[in-house]
Amino acid sequence: DTMIAASILWFALASLFLSTQSAAFTCPQRSRPITTTLHAAKKQKKRASGGGGGFGGSTKSPPSVTPASADIQSLEKQWDNFASITDLEIFPPGDPEDEDYRHFIVADVFVRIGPEDSDSNPGTGWFRTGKLVAADGIDINIAFALQRGLILWTAAAMWPQLSSKGQAAAKLMQVGFMPPSMNMADESEPALDEEESEEVQIPQRVAIKDDVSLKNIGFRPDFNPKGFTYKRRERSAMKTKKSALDEIMDVND
Repeated sequence: DTMIAASILWFALASLFLSTQSAAFTCPQRSRPITTTLHAAKKQKKRASGGGGGFGGSTKSPPSVTPASADIQSLEKQWDNFASITDLEIFPPGDPEDEDYRHFIVADVFVRIGPEDSDSNPGTGWFRTGKLVAADGIDINIAFALQRGLILWTAAAMWPQLSSKGQAAAKLMQVGFMPPSMNMADESEPALDEEESEEVQIPQRVAIKDDVSLKNIGFRPDFNPKGFTYKRRERSAMKTKKSALDEIMDVND
């Protein structure tokens, strides 16, 4: 019992330490591919649609969605969205059959200065930048398309190795992703090595549907960009998780 209590205490302290750099994520119990679980996504979309126009329904097409802007206010909103959708989990908890189940997909996000042409080498390696989420059946590629500018702007603020290359290199910046993991970067982390880089995928170009909302996607950096401190919703989530750990410690005492 003493060893179990000590292990739990160590985990709690480690989680609180990570929260000073970036919020900790609950460790997944199993790995899953970064593709939409079609059954869960369809059930979620069916529940959200409510089955037809009905009273007060509109037959007009919604306006085209505007991509997230590349500024602090937009980063705050999308960071809030990420925390609200995921509750700091990297896989959706619960049973897809439950009424309150919400399906989402998380991806680890990377940015680099790409090659000038097909015969050139990339300007930099891939730098781990953050995590992105797409919820309620939204294609992960659409979530990247709508937040690409914000991600690149954030990455340039996080990594001098990218911003120091100048305006010409900025036009060559690329976004990539991997399946979600517990890994998070800090300011001292180097770019991925050549072997790791082979695992990075480039988002596909897809048509963006008019019914997509920025509220159903989100992005959060692995650490605060220089001069930026914003963790309002994440602090609240971490407080809740700490309380749960305190309850476990009380039981073991």
